[in-house]
Amino acid sequence: MQTSALFAHNYNTSSHVVVNQGGTSSGKTYSILQVLFCFACRDDKQVITVVGQDIPNLKAGALRDAADIYHSSKAIISAVKNFNKTDRLFEFYNGSVIEFKSYDNGQDAKSGKRDYLFVNEANGIDWTVYTELALRTKKRIREMQVKQDAQTRISEIRLKVLEGQVAILQQEVEKLKTNTHLIK
Repeated sequence: MQTSALFAHNYNTSSHVVVNQGGTSSGKTYSILQVLFCFACRDDKQVITVVGQDIPNLKAGALRDAADIYHSSKAIISAVKNFNKTDRLFEFYNGSVIEFKSYDNGQDAKSGKRDYLFVNEANGIDWTVYTELALRTKKRIREMQVKQDAQTRISEIRLKVLEGQVAILQQEVEKLKTNTHLIK
């Protein structure tokens, strides 16, 4: 299996929460999935959950990448007992599983515990969903965010601040107009 420096960084980290940021098509999802396949093969009975904002996004992104990784590696093919496309589940001979899921709300996310969690496109996941999933993750959490989306959020915050400043200025102008009227 051919890997990148991003793979090495994610594989060797000891941090509980790992955030990968970068532009579109920078290899984040693919590298993280390679790491998760390695963990599933290396350690018995690991539960690995890959979460996306919805199933169509998972199928078009992370699940497609996972299928590519699976089909391109003889070692992984020999380690996987079953790949159930319908349930979006890789079952390994050593008892490990990699599941691909989406959750509607925080209550929905309370079901199940896991060893590893990968939140794909974390900026599209509700905070309560993330919190419930993170609370039920034993070993490591990986999040992947697109840098462009972070820049968009920063711009939105700046715009809100500017809008707030404009509203305050408008109030001050109205006060001045009222005070000027009283002076005459």
